[in-house]
Amino acid sequence: MEGTVLRIEQGSLHDGTGLRTVVYLKGCPLRCAWCSTPESQSKSIENGFGQNMTSDEVIDEIEKDSIFYFHSNGGVTISGGEALVQADFTREILKKSKYIGINTALESSFCVPYTEIQKVAPFIDTLFVDVKIFTNELHKKWTGLGNQQILKNIRRFLIEYPNCEVRIRVPVIPGINMDIMELLMTACFVADLDRFVPLELLPYHRYGMHSYELLGKEYPLKDTPAPSPKEMFELADQLARTVPHLPVATLAKTFIY
Repeated sequence: MEGTVLRIEQGSLHDGTGLRTVVYLKGCPLRCAWCSTPESQSKSIENGFGQNMTSDEVIDEIEKDSIFYFHSNGGVTISGGEALVQADFTREILKKSKYIGINTALESSFCVPYTEIQKVAPFIDTLFVDVKIFTNELHKKWTGLGNQQILKNIRRFLIEYPNCEVRIRVPVIPGINMDIMELLMTACFVADLDRFVPLELLPYHRYGMHSYELLGKEYPLKDTPAPSPKEMFELADQLARTVPHLPVATLAKTFIY
């Protein structure tokens, strides 16, 4: 089976446990104003971004670091764009990885029909799923689509796949969702889920500006500053203190009450 791969990065420490190889696939239904990889949005190869690969070719790249996975409890992470835009291709990579004993993780927005999630779910050890904005109208304004499908998919997945570790992530963007009431709604949603799920706050950054230039596109949030570590810690602390029994993490510190 062949799919469109944006790139493959080896040696990642931030996309799951241990040392990981991250396979970034092309294609995404969302158009987030803060997107750091605009070159991943289109499923087609454009301006030199992306290449067609078979699932076996991807597995060959993943296996190159298999010794490091063993010693660090690492593995492979499939990301995007939105990997589930290519759900059949993603399934083949995850299934083959599991077959040869490699730990698997998926990073997704869950903004797809649930049938696409079901294709890959049996082969995921860890799921990182985004709840970018909780208020449906704001989500549609800043990403192009509403979030009702996303929230329904999360609830259903947690019930049907209890053995998969799930972590919910929120990108914190000043002027968009860096509002305590907006974040509290997300935190309450997570705390009310059918099983224990930690919440991770990810600070906004502008690392993708160069990619916008290469694509001839204007970056929508060029004047938006990144939140400081102090601001992120304060937000995480406030959420954890307000919502009982919810672990809230930033990139550098975890608060558990």
